[in-house]
Amino acid sequence: MFCRLGRKDGIVLFMRDRSIHEMKSPRFPIATKGILIATAALFIVHYYFLNDEMQSMVTYFFSMRRDGLRSYFLWQPLTYMFLHGGLLHLIFNMLVVFVFGKELERILGPRRFLLLYLGSGIMGGLGWALLSGTGYCIGASGGAMGLLGMYAALFPNRPITLLLLFIFPVTLRARTLALIFAVGSFVLTFWGSRVWGGNVAHSAHLVGLLAGAGYGYQLLHRARRGRDGHLKRSLGDVVGGALRMARGRPHLKMERGGLWESESEPEATPERIDQILDKILARGVGSLNAEERRVLERASADLND
Repeated sequence: MFCRLGRKDGIVLFMRDRSIHEMKSPRFPIATKGILIATAALFIVHYYFLNDEMQSMVTYFFSMRRDGLRSYFLWQPLTYMFLHGGLLHLIFNMLVVFVFGKELERILGPRRFLLLYLGSGIMGGLGWALLSGTGYCIGASGGAMGLLGMYAALFPNRPITLLLLFIFPVTLRARTLALIFAVGSFVLTFWGSRVWGGNVAHSAHLVGLLAGAGYGYQLLHRARRGRDGHLKRSLGDVVGGALRMARGRPHLKMERGGLWESESEPEATPERIDQILDKILARGVGSLNAEERRVLERASADLND
């Protein structure tokens, strides 16, 4: 995924969606990797190693069903996330986990990332049972939409490029993309089945997305009040590393004599970094001026050295 970071002197800067965490640690985040491997392995076992009778039994006991909850099958809000209705269903959900999960886990840490993914999925399943509840529900869409909601809360203005119909590139800001999914899922939850029918669990998408966004805004609120220093520092690493990689060269300025020379780098003191991180949390990355951006670049470079 490629993201447009900004514009300077009429030149649009592009970079791959990587943070300083990726530069410091080449290892794939363990929780994201575990989700991808476990979900894919269970799909293979379910569809290629079980006969039809066993598949039906697994679906009955481990899918999300309203009557299953009435029968005290209390594991279903969790286990339904690891069953899928087909290969395309699996690929779409795991692609979302792959794209958003790596960076989110490096920011949140494995424990809070799993809480986000599994919690959003569980809330999505319960939301489906409450709002729809006909038949059964399977798939990780609730958890995947929770990742999108969290990403939109932490990086609302980050551009995301989608391939519409796998052909046409469309670039939207993360907040806009999440809003489109939320509105679309809301409409399809309450009116879509009457008009178009279909078997897509739109209510699970909607509730999972809202759960992830709500968790993200809660974490931001804690960080703004100084109660979550880890998240604040992680966001600073992401922003500073992204800015430094996007520029990728010394900052130059024109002197009166017409000679180009390097601009002196500002000092990245802990106090100054905290001021800038507080500004990001309060007003977003776009509020930073050139000097503040260079401070974060300098800080991320020191961390990586």
